[in-house]
Amino acid sequence: MVTVNVQRNEQNEIEVITMTGHANAGKHGSDLVCAAVSAVSLGLINAADLLLGKSPDVQFAEKDGGFLQWDLRRTDDDALREKQMLLAESMVVSLFMIAETNGKYVAVHDTKWQGGV
Repeated sequence: MVTVNVQRNEQNEIEVITMTGHANAGKHGSDLVCAAVSAVSLGLINAADLLLGKSPDVQFAEKDGGFLQWDLRRTDDDALREKQMLLAESMVVSLFMIAETNGKYVAVHDTKWQGGV
């Protein structure tokens, strides 16, 4: 299962998005749920890099069950932070929609979109 954890600050802004695991919804190379999660997450991180002209603070590892972490706390430029936040929120909403229809394979934990769950 892919697990997405969204850490927010007191202003309800995203600080860190962490994804771990693999969907295992199909054979390796044919897993459409994994492909959807990867396309959304990597697409929005690449958009942040290309559109904003500043590489986002991202760590990832294929080994150990899959891992991706986007840390938005280290941005001092308010305008850049606001744009990154919009892209990050878009990522979370998209992942949440994938989880809504594929809950057996993807779980998103975010107090903003789950009412504190």
